[in-house]
Order: sequence, then C-alpha cells, then structure tokens
Amino acid sequence: MAVTKLWSVTERLGQVIDYATNPEKTSAKIKREFSPEQYQALADVIAYAKDEEKTEREFYVEGINCNVAIARDQFITVKEQYQKTDGIQAYHGYLSFKETDISPEMAQKIGMEFANEVWGERFQVVVTTHLNTKHLHCHFVINSISFVDGKHLWGEEKAWFKFRKVADRICEKYGLYYDPNPNRSKQSDYLTMKEKAGMPTLYSVAKEAIDYAIDHSKTLKEFQFALKEMGYAYNLSPSRKYWTVIPKGYDKPIRLKNLGADYTNDRIVERIKENRDRWAEIEPFQRATYKPRQYRMQTRGQKLKKKGGLYGLYLYYCYRLGYLPKYKKQNNARLHYLLKDDLMKLDKITDEVRLLGRENISTDEQLFSYKTSLEEQMKNLIAGRTHLRKKIRTNIDDGQLQAAKDEIASINGELKKLRREVKLCEDIAERSKVMEENLEHIETEEQKQQRKEKSRYEQRW
Repeated sequence: MAVTKLWSVTERLGQVIDYATNPEKTSAKIKREFSPEQYQALADVIAYAKDEEKTEREFYVEGINCNVAIARDQFITVKEQYQKTDGIQAYHGYLSFKETDISPEMAQKIGMEFANEVWGERFQVVVTTHLNTKHLHCHFVINSISFVDGKHLWGEEKAWFKFRKVADRICEKYGLYYDPNPNRSKQSDYLTMKEKAGMPTLYSVAKEAIDYAIDHSKTLKEFQFALKEMGYAYNLSPSRKYWTVIPKGYDKPIRLKNLGADYTNDRIVERIKENRDRWAEIEPFQRATYKPRQYRMQTRGQKLKKKGGLYGLYLYYCYRLGYLPKYKKQNNARLHYLLKDDLMKLDKITDEVRLLGRENISTDEQLFSYKTSLEEQMKNLIAGRTHLRKKIRTNIDDGQLQAAKDEIASINGELKKLRREVKLCEDIAERSKVMEENLEHIETEEQKQQRKEKSRYEQRW
C-alpha cells in the first residue's frame, strides 16, 4: 500500500529540490547553481527532493520532461516563457510504501510510473527515492506551470486523494499490498493520541454527549430532545445514509459513524430500543429545573470568584470547566458550548494558571511587568551568546572552544525556557479577556433560564 501526500510550495523551493535529489540520499553527484533570490523557493524544494543523505544510487534520481541536474533552471524557463513567475512555484509530494522489503529499484520504478501517468503529459517532474527511513518513499517535485500550454496545475491534477486509485492499481500490478476499502473517516493521529492520554477532544466530547442522550432516551424523539437541550443541532433523517450532529458554536457537522461502531444509524436505534427492556431503570432526560434555595450557603465556585484578579479568574474558569475540585466528577456532555472549546486547551490553561500562582500575579500590570523582566533577561543572555560566538571564531585552544560551546548550549536552554514563559504571558493576556466574555455570556444565559424556570415553578404552585 502506498501512502500519498501533496502540498504546494511558494517559497524556498530550491532547497526542497536539492533535498529530494541530495547525493547522500541518492548518491547522485549533481552540480547545481544557487537560484536568484526570487526563485529561492524553487531551489529549496528541489534541494530537499535530491538530499544526498537519503539516497544511495544515481538512478534513484530521475526527471520527467526535464534534466535533473538543471531542473530548477528548466522550471524557471517555462515560468518565464509564459510570464507566470509569481505565486506557487511548484508542488511537492511523496509516495510511501508500507512494505519494508521493497527494493529501491522497485520503489523508483513505481514512482516514475506513477508520476508519468499523473503528470507526465503536461508537466516537468523530479522523481527521487529516499532510503533513510524504515519505509522507502518517493518524492515528487512538480512544476506548477505546464510546459505544453502554460496553464497552472489545477483540478484533478493536484487532487491527491483521487490519485489513490492510480497508486493502488500500480501496487497491485507489482504484487504490493493495498487496501481496496480504506477507512477515510478515521480521526487524525493527533486526536487519537489526545484521547488515549485522557484529554478531551471535539470527538470525545461529542461521543460523551451522544452516550448521555442515548442513556436517557427510550425513543428517537427523546434522543433528539436531549441533543437539542445539550446544544447540538442534528440531522437524523431516515433517508440520510449517515446521521450527523453539529456542536453549538461549530459549522462543520460530525458524522456519527466516525465516532465508532456503536454510533452508526442502526446501532443508535438498537441502543435506544435496548433501553425499553429496562424501562424502570431509565431516568428521562430533564432540562435544568429551578430549585428554591432554603439556605444560601456559599459555594466553592462563589468563593473562587470572589478571589478576583487573573489567578482567581483562571481558578473559577477551571471550576466551571469541571476540573476544580479534582475529585468532582465533571459532566462534559451538559457543559456549556463555550466551555467545551476550552476543554481541548486544558494543557495550555493548566500551564498558564500554574505560572500565575507561582509568580503571584493578579493584575495586568503585574503580568506585563513580569513579561518585561523576562525579555530583559533574554536580551542579556543573547548579548552574552553573541560574545561567545565571536570568541569561538578567534584562535583559541580546544579547551576554551569546548567550554564556550557548552556555555552557548546552556544559554540556548535558558532562552528556550524564557521564550516559553513570555509566550505564556502573551497567551494569558489574550485568553483572560476571552474567559471574562465567556463567563459573562454564560451567566447571562443562566440567569435568563433561571427566571424562566422560577416563573414556571411559581405558576405550578
């Protein structure tokens, strides 16, 4: 099976071409000239594709409708011929093979055959095979302008997801593995890793809401009511192949089948029907109801809110998110939609609240004062590093040279920490305003809802 990807390159192109055909990756001792500044992007991408550290043989670097040794110049000639030298300079793609026993010759042959079929009639292409990873992979650098008619690469010529059929057909021809029915709807690795680490994501929060709604429903109508009360728009039409929900505050729908095998149309209906067998155990979904307070004791949230300042704001916000106190079981399914967004940013919010607590920062003035002190420390460290870099260029012995390099490495480590602190300060200044607006909006909605519930309660009694 070949994994494929394509993206546009608008700057530093020459480096990528050199990378793809680098002799240390292809053993192709290709001489090249550095491009003028306006074509540096083109030179960078060719350099990347030719990178000599990732190839071993000269024949792992080939050109289609161009000479690899002067590919950059030939790309530029076509652009200038049709007076299209601005914008996207080229497209850079790769084809990666699942097999670990495929030979470099076979990988290069498949890469050439693939590139010829997809772009060979109209475009110049540099094709290389990189051998420096566990899975061999081909790199393609495609000129953005056709040498035939001067038209841009567009439409299906750059619709990489449609090239799967071409790659699969070629892999099948040479006896390589391919998946005839790939799952194109699975979550990204980033979201999967976050879920495995127990961190909330858009999908995990939606899944929790779906589960909560199903557990409190005995009919599809009750299920729809629960979703609506939790702020989800939905399309559960029987005529739809895939049911969808849209979390409040979002525009893009989520296909329920993408959440797992238990969230297909048929399985959701089955789960709701299963609830009827345990009718007495099912607690119907209820909207928030007004409860008259007999004793007005201060809640933990009110105490945190009274603390005030930036630190108090962050603590109260974490309380509303359901993560303070830690032993309190949070119900993300019924969390306000404005807060659900920040569930996905808990790691950043945690770092920020720790900084505020550690440095005892409560006001904007204290925050900016601390940020200024960090920037001053960075300025002094950079000046010291510059002095050391000048020193190692002079005629000094090996001991002094190593000591200077070690000190520079230490300074770089300190600068990394300080830059991170400065970034946290900037994020706090920005996020705190958003937190205040979110809380104000949420509390206004809650007050309106409480007034409605109180009115209903009084009318009932």
